[in-house]
Amino acid sequence: MMKKNEFQTIVDQNLSSLVWDEHRRARVWHAIDKEERPVRKLSTTFILVAAILCLSMTALAAGLMFSPEYETGKIADQALLKMYGLNAEVLSLFRREIIEHDDGTATVTYSPPEADFPAAQMGSYTVQVERGKATASWSNDGKETSGGLMAEAFGTEQLTMLTYDYANTMQLLYDAGLLAPRSPIATPNPRLQGEIVWTEEDQAEADTALEQAKLADEQRLAGIAKAEAMGIMNVQEAVELAKKAIVQEYVLNADQQKKLCCEPDSTVALFDDNQPALNLLFWLWQKEDGSFTEKDGSYWVTINLSTGMIDQILYETGLAGNG
Repeated sequence: MMKKNEFQTIVDQNLSSLVWDEHRRARVWHAIDKEERPVRKLSTTFILVAAILCLSMTALAAGLMFSPEYETGKIADQALLKMYGLNAEVLSLFRREIIEHDDGTATVTYSPPEADFPAAQMGSYTVQVERGKATASWSNDGKETSGGLMAEAFGTEQLTMLTYDYANTMQLLYDAGLLAPRSPIATPNPRLQGEIVWTEEDQAEADTALEQAKLADEQRLAGIAKAEAMGIMNVQEAVELAKKAIVQEYVLNADQQKKLCCEPDSTVALFDDNQPALNLLFWLWQKEDGSFTEKDGSYWVTINLSTGMIDQILYETGLAGNG
């Protein structure tokens, strides 16, 4: 039987470029010990090859692992791009929901916001995913999409207008009577009209608001510390991993990578079935004048701290006010 130190020496000699840390060492030996409990004995060669393959796959993937839910969402997004021409920017107009079923299939729905959007014309999309294959449908399938904003249903032409020129497009829809009038503007606070006099009541309200904000942030930081303690990585490691995932999945060039930044004050901890996760916000804005460039916007990444697995990346341009 090969001893642990002999095995590590062989691995170090043959895989010097890979990371052989305590966590991976423990995982490999745990798997070996588990396999050796049955009567059938595994050969040393089999164990060594299996471990090398495992480590090589990890190195090639640059430490990135994606959850089945994430892969399902990616397959659904690609199906809508192929069938309806909806790119990532256009899809950010919709709210995506993934429901995984017990039989291994999944249903992915894309719904438009009800408020301040032409929801009826936009319709909703449904993608059924089974064994890596997707079947997409649209609630407005069969309806006419030609005719600009007067069309019965909004296809890529109209959705592109909403994505990149939201304010003007919405105004045209209101002017044409295609949308219900906007809600009336709220009545101005009389205390803020004319000369503003800062009273003791104002100061008390401000102090209360500041105290509540401070308490909320302390709770947020406590949640992050708890998630770190339960997981195998800290916030900074999660940020680096999340950034790699964004760069890989959205194919960001070197300049975009430099400008992609994390907003730490928006980091929050999540706990699902006692699994610690972090929700991280990244921003990319490429031009100093604030004008939009392809791939600009916000990227929300959810990463499981127990597994290092990327559970979700949500991208929004923010151009339509839904970022």
